Amino acid sequence: MFRDQERFACALRALDRRDYGLAESALSQHLAAESLRDDERVFLLNKRGVARIGLERRELARTDFEAALELAPAYAPALTNLGNLAFDEGRIDAAIARYESAIAADGDYAIAFLNLGAAYKRAGRIAEAVRALRHAQRLELRASSATVWRRARPR
Repeated sequence: MFRDQERFACALRALDRRDYGLAESALSQHLAAESLRDDERVFLLNKRGVARIGLERRELARTDFEAALELAPAYAPALTNLGNLAFDEGRIDAAIARYESAIAADGDYAIAFLNLGAAYKRAGRIAEAVRALRHAQRLELRASSATVWRRARPR
């Protein structure tokens, strides 16, 4: 996927460790490459947006998520992250709309269901919150079962 796999892996590890400054810098270096495919650019923009949230640079994060969506309007992670920004700002209806858009784009994106459940709960829509959270749980269970199955299969 990326030419310098080690630097790319380092950027993702920094993000996982919550070393947001290092992650933002490394992801920005990757984004500077002119040879990126659109799907690579979308992924990197979204990840850099996540790092920028960690750095409390919310407007820059929003810009990254929106740029990702300009290239791929149905990219569920960026839609979900814009929903997260709206949720944090107290704009619950806007968050719900973003989470629902993410789910429409990718019905297997468990994080969108999880966040939708939290937003429904905040909006007082308890029955819908429970359904969304249960659906997220089923998706996660299915994903973890598939991972266990792949590891257990003889090769």
